[in-house]
Amino acid sequence: MGIRRAARIIALQSLYQIEIAEKPMDEINEFIDNYSTANLGQEEKFIDKAKEFAKELVVTVEGKKAEIDGIIPKYLKNWKFDRILVIDRNILRIGVAELMFREDIPYKVTINEMIELAKRFGDEKSGSFVNGVLDNMVKTESANYPLLKTKMTGSAYKQVPHEQAQNNPQ
Repeated sequence: MGIRRAARIIALQSLYQIEIAEKPMDEINEFIDNYSTANLGQEEKFIDKAKEFAKELVVTVEGKKAEIDGIIPKYLKNWKFDRILVIDRNILRIGVAELMFREDIPYKVTINEMIELAKRFGDEKSGSFVNGVLDNMVKTESANYPLLKTKMTGSAYKQVPHEQAQNNPQ
């Protein structure tokens, strides 16, 4: 499992705790700091990088939650935001945070990773649901978010040396 996929799992579990158990950030940071590699099958040497990225995702989602939660409902057909699965809602939040506020992750990688999270942690329809929401969002929101527009045109990415890309999988 790649560093960033592991981080996304940790971030998803953290955001779930924030929403369901109303855990404060100090407890979430402790949860992340004490997260075991046994939970992920992650190599020990990479877990610190995964934890760091997980914290970045959680901070971004929590810091931009009002904006993120204002975007997502526009793309829910026949669903109310507060009625979708908590897991799906938090996967969408992570996806929006990556799409709109992280320039280092290509939009296709974000969408694919969110689909994988949804398949793993959601119900049987979560993968296609998350895919549909994020795909429609990307098409429309690029007009409102210059970073997303830049990602879609591909002009935001520099060539990463092959050995560096292998050590830092998306």
